[in-house]
Order: sequence, then structure tokens, then C-alpha cells
Amino acid sequence: MIQYKIRITELAEEDLENAGDYIAYELGNPSAAVNTVNGIRAKINSLADFPERNELDEDTLLAGMGIRNAYYQNYKIYYVIDGDIIYIVRIMHMLVDSKAWLYRTFGLQS
Repeated sequence: MIQYKIRITELAEEDLENAGDYIAYELGNPSAAVNTVNGIRAKINSLADFPERNELDEDTLLAGMGIRNAYYQNYKIYYVIDGDIIYIVRIMHMLVDSKAWLYRTFGLQS
């Protein structure tokens, strides 16, 4: 069985930091922010064992690029498997128009 390595892109790190900051400062709940960020990181780390367990994105263009989704509470974790490396591409709240952000990330036209 392959043991995958996980690489978190700079954009995904920013997404995670922004989520934590929003929960801590805008919603005024620092402990929930820590729990959410730690929970997302734990979910990401769990992908190392069997990343194919999550489905390809429902968008045809994104699925064609191999973009998969993992979920943690109200957040979607978008990632790609390349050989034995999992690239975490973006982490977005479910209320965000993630398709638009992902299209911009990959330079796609809708």
C-alpha cells in the first residue's frame, strides 16, 4: 500500500488561516477557530492512507483535472493526487462559490 505524502499549497494555507481568523475574530470564538483548523488539518492528514476514497469534483472540468473533495464540517478540502503526492489545492467554506475560485486558481474559463 502506498503511503502518500501531503503537500499543502500556499493558497490552501491562506484559506486555512483565513478560516481560522474569521472564526476567531469576526465570530469572536477563538476556541472554535483552533478546533476547526485542527480538525481540517487532521482530515487532510487522514488522506495519506487512502486518498481515492473521496469522489472527484462534481464539475466536469475540475473532475477531468483529477480534483477531489474531502469534507470537514462546513469546509470542502480540494486536492489532487499526483503519483505518491497529494496536493491540497484549496480549502473553502461550503457557502463560498468555490467553483469560481477554483476556476481562477487553475486559469479556467467557465
